[in-house]
Amino acid sequence: MIPPLFRRCPECGHWSWSGRFPVVAGVDERSLVECPACGHRFEPADNLMRN
Repeated sequence: MIPPLFRRCPECGHWSWSGRFPVVAGVDERSLVECPACGHRFEPADNLMRN
């Protein structure tokens, strides 16, 4: 069984299921997610496109 993925906003500290953070357009083929609480956009640590 795969454990659930949690995500935490580095700006405000909000945390939730990774699916609750909407994926927004990124820069240079990197995906960014947006915090539903404060709107801060950041690159998640579990980004599969990361080199």
